[in-house]
Amino acid sequence: MNHNRIYVNSARQNQPFDGWNEIQGGGLTDHPLAAAAFGDRLYVFAAGTDRRIYVNSARQNQPFGGWNEIQGGGITDHPLAAASFGDRLYVFGRGTDRRIYVNSARQDHPFDGWTEVQGGGLTDHPLAAAAFGDRLYVFGAGTDRRIYVNSARQNQPFDGWTEVQGGGLTDHSLAAAAFGDRLYVFRHGDGPADLRQLGPSGPPVRRLDRGPGRRPYRPFAGGRGVRRPALRFRHRDG
Repeated sequence: MNHNRIYVNSARQNQPFDGWNEIQGGGLTDHPLAAAAFGDRLYVFAAGTDRRIYVNSARQNQPFGGWNEIQGGGITDHPLAAASFGDRLYVFGRGTDRRIYVNSARQDHPFDGWTEVQGGGLTDHPLAAAAFGDRLYVFGAGTDRRIYVNSARQNQPFDGWTEVQGGGLTDHSLAAAAFGDRLYVFRHGDGPADLRQLGPSGPPVRRLDRGPGRRPYRPFAGGRGVRRPALRFRHRDG
Protein backbone atom coordinates (compact mmCIF):
# COMPACT_ATOMS: atom_id res chain seq x y z
CA MET A 1 0.00 0.00 0.00
CA ASN A 2 1.19 3.50 -0.86
CA HIS A 3 1.50 6.15 1.81
CA ASN A 4 -1.58 8.39 2.32
CA ARG A 5 -3.80 6.54 -0.19
CA ILE A 6 -7.17 5.22 1.02
CA TYR A 7 -7.93 1.49 0.96
CA VAL A 8 -10.85 -0.79 1.79
CA ASN A 9 -11.14 -4.45 2.77
CA SER A 10 -14.39 -6.39 3.28
CA ALA A 11 -15.75 -9.81 4.19
CA ARG A 12 -19.05 -11.63 4.09
CA GLN A 13 -20.46 -13.01 7.33
CA ASN A 14 -18.31 -15.85 8.70
CA GLN A 15 -15.93 -15.53 5.74
CA PRO A 16 -12.32 -14.29 5.54
CA PHE A 17 -11.56 -10.77 4.32
CA ASP A 18 -11.01 -10.37 0.58
CA GLY A 19 -7.91 -8.17 0.64
CA TRP A 20 -7.03 -4.46 0.39
CA ASN A 21 -7.99 -2.34 -2.62
CA GLU A 22 -7.64 1.38 -3.15
CA ILE A 23 -10.95 3.23 -3.02
CA GLN A 24 -11.87 4.66 -6.39
CA GLY A 25 -11.19 8.38 -6.74
CA GLY A 26 -7.50 8.44 -5.89
CA GLY A 27 -7.72 10.63 -2.78
CA LEU A 28 -4.93 11.15 -0.26
CA THR A 29 -5.22 11.88 3.45
CA ASP A 30 -2.99 12.37 6.48
CA HIS A 31 -5.77 11.53 8.95
CA PRO A 32 -7.86 8.56 10.12
CA LEU A 33 -11.14 7.94 8.29
CA ALA A 34 -14.79 7.68 9.31
CA ALA A 35 -17.46 5.48 7.72
CA ALA A 36 -21.19 4.85 8.03
CA ALA A 37 -23.90 2.96 6.16
CA PHE A 38 -26.96 5.03 5.27
CA GLY A 39 -29.87 4.14 3.01
CA ASP A 40 -28.61 2.12 0.07
CA ARG A 41 -25.02 3.39 0.27
CA LEU A 42 -21.81 3.03 2.28
CA TYR A 43 -20.12 6.36 2.98
CA VAL A 44 -16.51 7.10 3.90
CA PHE A 45 -15.31 10.51 5.08
CA ALA A 46 -11.78 11.90 5.01
CA ALA A 47 -9.97 15.13 5.74
CA GLY A 48 -7.91 15.89 2.63
CA THR A 49 -4.30 16.98 2.63
CA ASP A 50 -5.73 20.50 2.16
CA ARG A 51 -7.71 20.01 5.44
CA ARG A 52 -11.06 20.15 3.62
CA ILE A 53 -13.64 17.45 4.37
CA TYR A 54 -14.59 14.95 1.67
CA VAL A 55 -17.02 12.08 1.18
CA ASN A 56 -17.05 9.07 -1.14
CA SER A 57 -19.85 6.49 -1.38
CA ALA A 58 -20.81 3.22 -3.02
CA ARG A 59 -23.89 1.06 -3.42
CA GLN A 60 -23.71 -2.58 -2.33
CA ASN A 61 -21.11 -4.55 -4.34
CA GLN A 62 -20.45 -1.52 -6.56
CA PRO A 63 -17.33 0.66 -6.90
CA PHE A 64 -17.00 3.95 -5.06
CA GLY A 65 -18.03 6.98 -7.07
CA GLY A 66 -15.23 9.45 -6.27
CA TRP A 67 -14.39 12.11 -3.69
CA ASN A 68 -16.43 15.28 -3.26
CA GLU A 69 -16.13 18.04 -0.67
CA ILE A 70 -19.14 18.04 1.60
CA GLN A 71 -21.21 21.20 1.64
CA GLY A 72 -20.42 23.76 4.31
CA GLY A 73 -16.78 24.48 3.59
CA GLY A 74 -15.28 23.25 6.89
CA ILE A 75 -11.62 22.53 7.50
CA THR A 76 -10.08 20.39 10.24
CA ASP A 77 -6.77 19.03 11.47
CA HIS A 78 -8.39 16.06 13.25
CA PRO A 79 -10.15 12.80 12.39
CA LEU A 80 -13.90 12.81 11.80
CA ALA A 81 -16.74 10.71 13.25
CA ALA A 82 -19.82 9.58 11.31
CA ALA A 83 -23.12 7.86 12.09
CA SER A 84 -26.51 7.37 10.48
CA PHE A 85 -29.57 8.11 12.58
CA GLY A 86 -33.19 8.23 11.52
CA ASP A 87 -33.50 9.89 8.13
CA ARG A 88 -30.09 11.60 8.22
CA LEU A 89 -26.38 10.91 7.88
CA TYR A 90 -24.24 12.82 10.38
CA VAL A 91 -20.56 13.73 10.39
CA PHE A 92 -18.81 15.34 13.37
CA GLY A 93 -15.55 17.27 13.39
CA ARG A 94 -13.30 19.28 15.65
CA GLY A 95 -12.92 22.83 14.37
CA THR A 96 -9.68 24.74 14.22
CA ASP A 97 -11.06 26.67 17.23
CA ARG A 98 -11.27 23.36 19.20
CA ARG A 99 -15.08 23.48 19.24
CA ILE A 100 -17.19 20.49 18.16
CA TYR A 101 -19.32 20.72 15.02
CA VAL A 102 -21.86 18.59 13.17
CA ASN A 103 -23.09 18.46 9.57
CA SER A 104 -25.91 16.26 8.28
CA ALA A 105 -27.81 15.32 5.14
CA ARG A 106 -30.94 13.46 4.15
CA GLN A 107 -30.59 10.62 1.64
CA ASP A 108 -29.72 11.88 -1.86
CA HIS A 109 -29.59 15.49 -0.61
CA PRO A 110 -26.66 17.84 0.00
CA PHE A 111 -25.28 18.43 3.49
CA ASP A 112 -26.89 21.30 5.37
CA GLY A 113 -23.71 22.96 6.65
CA TRP A 114 -21.65 22.99 9.85
CA THR A 115 -23.14 24.05 13.18
CA GLU A 116 -21.66 23.81 16.67
CA VAL A 117 -22.95 20.93 18.77
CA GLN A 118 -24.97 22.46 21.59
CA GLY A 119 -23.20 22.55 24.95
CA GLY A 120 -20.12 24.58 24.08
CA GLY A 121 -17.49 21.87 24.68
CA LEU A 122 -13.85 22.05 23.64
CA THR A 123 -11.60 19.14 22.72
CA ASP A 124 -8.08 18.46 21.50
CA HIS A 125 -8.91 14.89 20.45
CA PRO A 126 -10.89 12.98 17.82
CA LEU A 127 -14.57 12.24 18.40
CA ALA A 128 -16.72 9.09 18.27
CA ALA A 129 -20.41 8.78 17.37
CA ALA A 130 -23.10 6.11 17.43
CA ALA A 131 -26.89 5.84 17.16
CA PHE A 132 -28.61 3.94 19.98
CA GLY A 133 -32.33 3.64 20.58
CA ASP A 134 -34.02 6.96 19.92
CA ARG A 135 -30.86 9.04 20.30
CA LEU A 136 -27.66 9.96 18.48
CA TYR A 137 -24.60 10.04 20.77
CA VAL A 138 -21.27 11.79 20.31
CA PHE A 139 -18.30 11.23 22.61
CA GLY A 140 -15.27 13.42 23.18
CA ALA A 141 -12.30 13.73 25.51
CA GLY A 142 -12.35 17.09 27.25
CA THR A 143 -9.37 19.35 27.71
CA ASP A 144 -9.22 17.84 31.22
CA ARG A 145 -8.82 14.35 29.63
CA ARG A 146 -12.17 13.20 31.01
CA ILE A 147 -14.61 11.44 28.68
CA TYR A 148 -17.87 13.18 27.87
CA VAL A 149 -21.06 12.37 25.99
CA ASN A 150 -23.71 14.49 24.32
CA SER A 151 -26.90 13.21 22.69
CA ALA A 152 -29.95 14.29 20.73
CA ARG A 153 -33.26 12.85 19.63
CA GLN A 154 -34.10 12.84 15.93
CA ASN A 155 -34.24 16.36 14.48
CA GLN A 156 -33.76 17.87 17.94
CA PRO A 157 -30.85 19.87 19.41
CA PHE A 158 -28.18 18.20 21.51
CA ASP A 159 -28.75 18.22 25.26
CA GLY A 160 -25.29 19.21 26.47
CA TRP A 161 -22.05 17.53 27.59
CA THR A 162 -21.87 15.31 30.67
CA GLU A 163 -19.08 13.05 31.87
CA VAL A 164 -19.46 9.34 31.15
CA GLN A 165 -19.78 7.48 34.47
CA GLY A 166 -16.66 5.61 35.54
CA GLY A 167 -14.11 8.41 35.77
CA GLY A 168 -11.79 7.35 32.93
CA LEU A 169 -9.11 9.62 31.45
CA THR A 170 -7.55 9.50 27.99
CA ASP A 171 -5.28 11.42 25.63
CA HIS A 172 -6.34 9.28 22.65
CA SER A 173 -9.18 8.66 20.25
CA LEU A 174 -12.44 7.06 21.42
CA ALA A 175 -14.60 4.47 19.65
CA ALA A 176 -18.34 3.91 20.13
CA ALA A 177 -20.86 1.32 18.98
CA ALA A 178 -24.34 0.09 19.85
CA PHE A 179 -24.71 -3.66 20.31
CA GLY A 180 -27.79 -5.44 21.61
CA ASP A 181 -29.31 -3.50 24.48
CA ARG A 182 -26.14 -1.51 25.28
CA LEU A 183 -24.11 1.43 24.01
CA TYR A 184 -20.35 0.88 24.25
CA VAL A 185 -17.52 3.38 24.28
CA PHE A 186 -13.88 2.31 24.13
CA ARG A 187 -10.85 4.22 25.31
CA HIS A 188 -7.10 3.80 25.48
CA GLY A 189 -5.85 4.11 29.05
CA ASP A 190 -2.54 4.23 30.87
CA GLY A 191 -2.94 0.57 31.81
CA PRO A 192 -4.86 -2.31 30.18
CA ALA A 193 -7.42 -1.41 27.50
CA ASP A 194 -10.69 -0.21 28.99
CA LEU A 195 -14.32 -0.74 28.05
CA ARG A 196 -17.04 1.53 29.42
CA GLN A 197 -20.75 0.84 29.19
CA LEU A 198 -23.13 3.76 29.29
CA GLY A 199 -25.45 3.00 32.19
CA PRO A 200 -28.14 4.71 34.24
CA SER A 201 -26.13 5.08 37.43
CA GLY A 202 -22.75 6.37 38.51
CA PRO A 203 -21.00 9.31 40.17
CA PRO A 204 -22.18 12.91 39.67
CA VAL A 205 -21.42 14.15 36.17
CA ARG A 206 -19.11 17.00 35.26
CA ARG A 207 -19.50 19.50 32.47
CA LEU A 208 -17.20 19.45 29.45
CA ASP A 209 -14.61 22.21 29.73
CA ARG A 210 -15.83 25.31 27.91
CA GLY A 211 -12.50 27.09 28.10
CA PRO A 212 -11.93 30.63 29.41
CA GLY A 213 -15.33 32.20 28.81
CA ARG A 214 -18.14 31.26 26.44
CA ARG A 215 -17.66 32.80 23.01
CA PRO A 216 -20.66 33.49 20.78
CA TYR A 217 -21.72 30.77 18.37
CA ARG A 218 -19.96 30.84 15.01
CA PRO A 219 -19.82 28.48 12.02
CA PHE A 220 -17.33 25.66 11.62
CA ALA A 221 -13.90 27.17 11.00
CA GLY A 222 -13.49 27.77 7.31
CA GLY A 223 -17.23 27.95 6.67
CA ARG A 224 -19.23 30.45 4.69
CA GLY A 225 -17.91 33.97 4.71
CA VAL A 226 -14.35 32.88 5.57
CA ARG A 227 -11.68 33.14 2.89
CA ARG A 228 -9.78 29.92 2.23
CA PRO A 229 -7.04 29.03 -0.24
CA ALA A 230 -8.30 27.51 -3.48
CA LEU A 231 -7.02 24.03 -2.73
CA ARG A 232 -8.53 20.72 -3.72
CA PHE A 233 -8.32 17.15 -2.50
CA ARG A 234 -5.20 15.65 -3.97
CA HIS A 235 -5.59 12.96 -6.60
CA ARG A 236 -3.33 10.30 -8.02
CA ASP A 237 -1.47 11.35 -11.17
CA GLY A 238 -2.45 9.66 -14.42
